Amino acid sequence: MSGAVFFYLIPIRKKVAYSNLSLCFPDKDHSFKKSIVKENYINLGINLFEFFYLPKLNNKRLKDLTFFKNEYIAEESRKKGKGTLFLSGHYSNWELTAFSFSMLFGISLKIIAKPQGSEVLNRKINSYREMSGNEIIQTGYSLRAIFDKLENNDIVCFLIDQSAHPDYSVYINFLGQNTSAFSGPAKIALKKRPELILGYGVRNKNYKYEIFLSNINYEDINEYNPENIKLLTQRIQTEFEKIILKNPGQWLWLHKRFKHVR
Repeated sequence: MSGAVFFYLIPIRKKVAYSNLSLCFPDKDHSFKKSIVKENYINLGINLFEFFYLPKLNNKRLKDLTFFKNEYIAEESRKKGKGTLFLSGHYSNWELTAFSFSMLFGISLKIIAKPQGSEVLNRKINSYREMSGNEIIQTGYSLRAIFDKLENNDIVCFLIDQSAHPDYSVYINFLGQNTSAFSGPAKIALKKRPELILGYGVRNKNYKYEIFLSNINYEDINEYNPENIKLLTQRIQTEFEKIILKNPGQWLWLHKRFKHVR
C-alpha cells in the first residue's frame, strides 16, 4: 500500500501528527499514536489514487463504491428555500464525498476551496473536482457573492477543521484544546439563517464508503452577536469532534490544526 510506504520513507508532517496526537490524547501510548499516524499515510495514499480515478467514475461505479445513509436530509433542506451550508472536514476521502454527492443526486455543491500554490496544479485539481457538476469557489470570494448563492437556494460547502488565524476566528474547545476555529460559517448562518448540514464519509474495510448527513440545529440561537457566533461555532466543532473520536485514524492529523492555542 503506497500510504504505508510513505509512512516509512517520506516522513512529511509526521512530527506534526505526533504532536497533535500528544496534545489531544495525552494518556495514550506511542503504539496508539503510531497506528493513527500510519493510518493517516495509508488514507492519503488511497485518496491520491482515488482522486486521479475520478474521471473514470460514473453513476453505476459510484453507487457500488458509496452508500448515502440519509441523503433525504439535503433534499428536505433545499425544500425550505433558504440555502444550505454543507460543512465537512479532512476526514476519510472528503474529495470523493463531494464528488459523489453531486453526480448521484444532480445537485451542484458550491465549494469554498483554498487555491494551490501552483496555478497549473490548481486548475487541474479543480477540473477534476468540477467533473461531477460542482463549482469551486476560491477563498477570498466576496461574502456578498456567498449570500447570493444562498438566496438562490444553493448548497455552499466549507471545510471547517483547519487552523484559523486569531484575527478571523473565535476560540473554542476542540479535542481538549482551547484553539482558534473559523467563525465564517456561524456568522453566515446567523445572518442568513440557512440550513446547516454536517456531511462526511467513512471508509470501511472493503474500501467502500458510507456517507452520513446530519442537521445542526440552531433555532435556539437567534441574535447576531459575538457571544452567539462563538456559541454556534462551538456547536459545529463539537459535532465534528464526535466524528473524529469515533474513528480518529481517518481524520487528517498531518495538518497544523493547533497553531493557535491558548
